[in-house]
Order: sequence, then C-alpha cells, then structure tokens
Amino acid sequence: MIFAALLLLPQGCLPAPLRSPQETEQAQEELALRERSLGVMGTDLRLKVYGQDPSVLERALDEATREIQRVEDLMTDWRPSELTRLNESAGQGPTRVSRELAELILRALEIGKMTGGAFDVTYAGVGQLWDFKATPPRIPEPEAVESALAAVGFERVVVDLDAATVDLPAGMRIGLGGIAKGYGVDRAMAVFLEHGIQHGLVSAGGDLKALGRKAGELWEIAIRHPRDRERVLAVLPVSNTCVMTSGDYERFFEYEGRRYHHILDPRTGYPSTGCMSATVTAPDAAFADAIATALCILSPSEGLALVERLPRTEAILVDIAGQVHVSSGLSGVAGTPAGR
Repeated sequence: MIFAALLLLPQGCLPAPLRSPQETEQAQEELALRERSLGVMGTDLRLKVYGQDPSVLERALDEATREIQRVEDLMTDWRPSELTRLNESAGQGPTRVSRELAELILRALEIGKMTGGAFDVTYAGVGQLWDFKATPPRIPEPEAVESALAAVGFERVVVDLDAATVDLPAGMRIGLGGIAKGYGVDRAMAVFLEHGIQHGLVSAGGDLKALGRKAGELWEIAIRHPRDRERVLAVLPVSNTCVMTSGDYERFFEYEGRRYHHILDPRTGYPSTGCMSATVTAPDAAFADAIATALCILSPSEGLALVERLPRTEAILVDIAGQVHVSSGLSGVAGTPAGR
C-alpha cells in the first residue's frame, strides 16, 4: 500500500508553528478529546476535537452541532424549508431568499458550468419521479422522465446576490443534496476554527474534513471499494483537507438485473453510468462534494481530465467495471498508475 500525505489548508486556517515530531506528539498526548455523534442530513454525524480546555471543546461541539442542523433546516427538501419555499415559487419571478442560500445556489451553478452540466442542482425536477425506497421498486415511465427533463437546466436559473433573489422558471425545482452536506461540514469546521480548535474532525457519513492531527499523527482515511466494502483501495493520511465520496451503493435497488441508484444524470433523467464511486480531496468540502457527484456521472477519462484542471484537487474513481483510476497527484495510491 502506498500512502499519500495531503497537507492542504482549508479556507480561514493558518498553519501552526513548526515543531519537531517529538514535540508535536508529546503536546497532543496532553490534549483532551471530546466527541459527539448524532443523526443529521440523513446520515451519521461524528465530531471530534482535541484541546487543552474541555469546556472550550464542549462549547465548540455544541455550536458546531447547532450549525450543521441549521444548515439542514435551511436546505432540506424533505420537509418545509427555505429551499422548498423557493421551489414552490418557480415561475413567479425573482424570489427573495437568504443571502446564504443564494450564494450556495450560485456556487452550484458555477460548478454546473465547470462540469459541463454533469452537476446540476435542477435535476430535482426529474429526481422527484424516483423513489429508491419503494417496495416493490418503481421505475418512472419514459414519457414522464422526458417531460420532467424539460424543466432541468442550471443555465436558466438566475441568481441576483445584490438583491438576494433567485428566479426559477415554471416547473423547475432545485435539490442541494449533492452539495449541502459538504457545505454543512464546512460550516461545522468553521465553528471549530472560531473557537480556536487546532485539531478536529467533522465526518458526515464518512464525508469529512480533517483539521490538524489525531494524537500527533495524520488522520488516516480508508477508501473502500464500492462493491466490496471490506476491500481497502487506499489509506490517505490527511491534514487540513476534505475527503468526500459519492457512490451508487448508498441508495439503490436492483430490477431485472440492473442497478438503479440515487445519483441521477441530469442530462438523461436516469441513474448515472459513469462511475460506481468517486472520492475527491480538496480544501473545501462543499466543492469536493459537488465534484464527487459530477465524477460519478462523467466517464473516468472525462472525470480525470476535469480533476487535472482543478487546483489542489485529487480523485480516486472506480468505473462501472470495478477498475480503479486515480488523478496524477495520487498516482500509485490505489496500486494503479494515474489515468488508468
């Protein structure tokens, strides 16, 4: 197994003063550890912080928990929220929203353009036709999918940040499932930084942001094969960066020998056929979350070409045949030359 150290600094984080390895390990052994676990955004959230003052750690955990829950309340489309109210206003002209929501939607639109439409938050118009928990499974009629696709197209969304408005065409819906979890992870980590935390972890269902070190060592993140969860493709020792994974194993059903999963190709309205899974490392979790989604939709060659253009971003892809592909910055990590 080959290890790759990813030492990227998140936005707003300054590097700690240089110490010898012995000083670093000894100093962290003296730190207290506090943890928190709860369910949020449809997944398991785990928070860890190290520090000298347990009371500061507890306050940081409390506020980080409230912050990610606030993000969920703002951006969920599973229950009434600011996002669902925006969707209900489609076709009625510019609608005032919080600046925070407008900014994230604008970021999503920019990533949509960057990925050639592989990431498109307006997929929700066709996404509502699919139910991956239904028993027996239900597959929407082709005519329904084709009709819903008429309301999909990120380039038709108009965001005015100065006025804090979003204008959706009639029939269009926005779903932030491919970026909101990453954004929540970013916001929780921002709370840690505000409390002066130098070592911590925010993990939402395995999608995570790591700060500093764990007991004096780099955080080690195992990347597993989507069809064999016991098989470890790589172990990434990381610090001050994000590791986000999207895959077809999270919510799916099989019908007549075909796997139908929740990552929809916004260009076709059907589950993507690009990759089984995509793991992305980048300084920003919202960005990494969205790019990982796009890489599941693009072919491996298209996905790697995209990643190579993105600064401080790397990826491990598993294609539909189960073969592993890695970007140049992680060449050899999964036992495969870059681009294969």
